[in-house]
Amino acid sequence: MTQKKAFVEITEKIKRNMIEGKYQLGMRLPSERALAEEFQTSRATIREALRALELADIIESRVGQGTFIKSIDFSDGDPLYEIANQTSPSEVFEARLAIEPYLAKLATRNATREDLHLFENCLQKAKLAIGNIKEFEKLDAEFHHLLATSAKSSLLESFVEVINKVRMEKLWGTLKVRSLNVERMENYYLQHVAIYEAIKDRDIHKATEMTTLHLKTVRANMLEE
Repeated sequence: MTQKKAFVEITEKIKRNMIEGKYQLGMRLPSERALAEEFQTSRATIREALRALELADIIESRVGQGTFIKSIDFSDGDPLYEIANQTSPSEVFEARLAIEPYLAKLATRNATREDLHLFENCLQKAKLAIGNIKEFEKLDAEFHHLLATSAKSSLLESFVEVINKVRMEKLWGTLKVRSLNVERMENYYLQHVAIYEAIKDRDIHKATEMTTLHLKTVRANMLEE
């Protein structure tokens, strides 16, 4: 069973238990460990399924109390139906970690003066946008798009576009926004600056290293690792 299949399958099993009355409205769900034992899967898969259900507004997590059933309304417009056709956030990061450090390596070799100028403009705007989540997130996406275009590889750029379509999904966006605060925006900005400076200095090792570090930092914050 692939991670994607397990992730979607567990959300459907939890929903089925709600429909059948095993998990009722307002009820506290069993712990991650108990759910993992019940469904014979890993706690990581349970955590992803619960995160998706929470972002779909079906369950809610209360600090110090647990996770509770918030809604049992499963219409065809439920975001979980979109999830079934998308990959999980952790798989998105696996793909990004496989591709983007190499894009940084290519950008270090191939970025033109115009590309560097575009990076500079993006970073200047991002610095001013710290504290404005919507604007900062837009500029964050722009920076990573520039990383792809500066690599001068049309095939790899097309792969990145596929990943970006997933990143634009409602649940992904909600997860990203929820993980952002001023301190993290400042950190992401500084990491972007370090990536840009490495590209400008034609330092392949530093560019790939900083890109990997940045993606791992974002992943840890978004997935609460």
